[in-house]
Amino acid sequence: MISQRCTQGVEDIPKPKYRIVIDPDRCRGCGLCELVCSILHEGEARPSASRIKVRKDRENYRFEPLVCLHCTTPKCVLVCPVGAIVVERRIGARIIIEELCTGCGLCVKACPLASHNAVIFQHPSKRTYVKCDLCYWREEGPACVEVCPTQAITLSKVGTCR
Repeated sequence: MISQRCTQGVEDIPKPKYRIVIDPDRCRGCGLCELVCSILHEGEARPSASRIKVRKDRENYRFEPLVCLHCTTPKCVLVCPVGAIVVERRIGARIIIEELCTGCGLCVKACPLASHNAVIFQHPSKRTYVKCDLCYWREEGPACVEVCPTQAITLSKVGTCR
């Protein structure tokens, strides 16, 4: 079930129940997370449209998956002028309804993690913005967590340690 746009204030936004946790020391840069995400969301292997991005520093062999943290106080939800970013109530995922998104980019400007153009970004062939939705429709949870061979990407209940 997806909630409608919150117009009264931040206290009306349901809290997230789950969050993806990243351990960059475990990431080996294999890209499986990007691949499975793009297949699930796009129907094709297209990492440029993946809702998780792996920042790669191959020279120093450092890799860091970047993904939406589904903030407790989601500024992206609050600034969206058309209500395209909503909260899925079962797990608390903040999701962008692409059919409603006008491509204004205010969500990116409001996101405290958007500096790398990876957490919320404009889809490479659409005029809309996209971000991680925690694969809210999958009973198994986020596919990136499921396929990560090193457990660099895990799912944690908000308010608990993993």
